Amino acid sequence: MISINMNSLWSDETEKIVKGISEATNNIIEYRNNPNTSKNMFCELIEDITTVCDSWTGKTYVGSPKKDALKNAYQAFYEELMQLLIDMKNSKKSFERKTANAMLFRGTIYRYLGTNDCMNKRTVKPEFNDIYVSWSKCPDNSYLLSKLYGTVTLMTCQISEPLYGIDLEALGCSRGNEKEVVFPTIEKYITDIEYIEEEEEGEDNDQT
Repeated sequence: MISINMNSLWSDETEKIVKGISEATNNIIEYRNNPNTSKNMFCELIEDITTVCDSWTGKTYVGSPKKDALKNAYQAFYEELMQLLIDMKNSKKSFERKTANAMLFRGTIYRYLGTNDCMNKRTVKPEFNDIYVSWSKCPDNSYLLSKLYGTVTLMTCQISEPLYGIDLEALGCSRGNEKEVVFPTIEKYITDIEYIEEEEEGEDNDQT
């Protein structure tokens, strides 16, 4: 179990958050390497995983880049979690198999890019790499749009074989109606990129 109560931490307590994420990552590795796992051990691990995913959705914010230490810790966590889910997909243990099949996602997802700084309305272009980031199963997200300024980049991605995304909604960790999926920004899986211009105040008013 994680030694830190991550739910009580503020978003700027980076060192403690990284410690909790790293502990959960190590627990995933230990579980994967243990040939004698039990359902109780699995439930404890899922609790750790859920705690970290709750921190991801609750303590990271759209338009705000993560500190390198935090980004690296989450990346290691999601890489190990993905490998665990792949391993469990065909497990002989039904509780492992059921969880993996619920969390492994293929299908269409969407990602908004932008800045939450109203004084710096720059257009954020996609960065194609293997870094896990937040996506949504919902094409329209007025909440995310309301947090961003200037031109917003909307990407559409189709996750298909042989890859999967990690469905946080299956853990109950997705915030509001975001229906969040974690997946890297891999260019070959991007099907569309749209740039949404910020509406000027009064732009939609009827003209007389």
